[in-house]
Amino acid sequence: MLTPISLLLSLILGFISLAVPLLGLALIYIAFRVPKRPVRVRRNRVYGRRTEIEEVPVRPETSWRDRLRNPEVSVPLIAGLCLMAFTLFGRHVVELAFPLGADEPTNLPGTPSDIMRPDGTNIHVETFGPSDAPTLVLTHGWSTDNREWYYAKRHLSDRFRLIVWDLPGLGLSAEPKNHDLSLEQMGSDLQQVLTLAQGRPAVLVGHSIGGMINLTLCRLHPELLGSQVAAVVQVDTTYTNPVRTTKNSRLSSALQKPVAEPLLHAMIAISPLVRAAAWLGYQEGIVQLNNARSSFAGTETRGQLDLVSRYSYESSPAVVARGTLAMFHWDGTAVLPNVNVPSLIIVGREDSTTLPSASEYMHAAMPKAELRIEQPGAHYALLEQNAQVDSAIKEFASAHAK
Repeated sequence: MLTPISLLLSLILGFISLAVPLLGLALIYIAFRVPKRPVRVRRNRVYGRRTEIEEVPVRPETSWRDRLRNPEVSVPLIAGLCLMAFTLFGRHVVELAFPLGADEPTNLPGTPSDIMRPDGTNIHVETFGPSDAPTLVLTHGWSTDNREWYYAKRHLSDRFRLIVWDLPGLGLSAEPKNHDLSLEQMGSDLQQVLTLAQGRPAVLVGHSIGGMINLTLCRLHPELLGSQVAAVVQVDTTYTNPVRTTKNSRLSSALQKPVAEPLLHAMIAISPLVRAAAWLGYQEGIVQLNNARSSFAGTETRGQLDLVSRYSYESSPAVVARGTLAMFHWDGTAVLPNVNVPSLIIVGREDSTTLPSASEYMHAAMPKAELRIEQPGAHYALLEQNAQVDSAIKEFASAHAK
């Protein structure tokens, strides 16, 4: 989820990512362009009773050993090669700072199926677990895909039927032909996904924008609450424009209109360039360092960090920008008192993307809500503290799913 400050930081890091290999290539080019000079040797020359040492040219520079003795060649060449090595292998060095987990997230495919938007856009859905078990519908966060539910698939599919889907334009779901990535349309998409529960009440589980989509569905289809929607689980999410409930929200709000929104429109226009910069940032390890700082609480594993970091270039920047603009103009505050089904709100204590205060507000406003705060945990507590988060979901869903 992009906020104005994180957007600015991401773009700055993207420019740095592009600048590193360009500077490296420029330095290597400069080294090759230095003119060859004569190789000089020192010899003694006798003038009567006086002997002087002089340098005389004996041959031109013909080998790289000769060339590298010239600082005008060696300094830019070595610097350029170091920058290129950083571009190609930096992430491998950065990854060494993070422990390798015993169970790292991978792609865990389920039984595929698809639904179709009214405009003909294909939405990818996968199911896990027994067909007759209580149903959970899992909606992932923005700019990711259903792979972020790896641990939930592992921990919950023996007890529940899981329906996971990729939001439009992400993962294996097609980008909408009409570019409609409004929360209202994605709420309608969720309603279609819910039909795969075959009329049985389901528990809606949403992370980040997934929780916002849950609330949008509750507003658009209140008749489903208590019938097709048995309960709701909100994980590291918010109830309003995320700019208002993020760290440094006052500055973010001031930057939204004059800075962030024009930059998001620019991202749409130059999406391939932004994606190339993101790929370079991933290869250099810059994206990993930024995600470790902003999205985790310090107990993440190498694989968890890598999964989140890969999304930076795997997800279309144009799609991410359009969805972010939609979030900037969304508010679900009014629906909170009307969510009259049991609700579990989970948040990481160190979440700076959607502050715990947003979860506390939802807890107070939703009539049947309970709050669970994970510590340590940040915006990806569902990965970092997967055992605790999935255990809480399992206990809650067991009590309320039918």
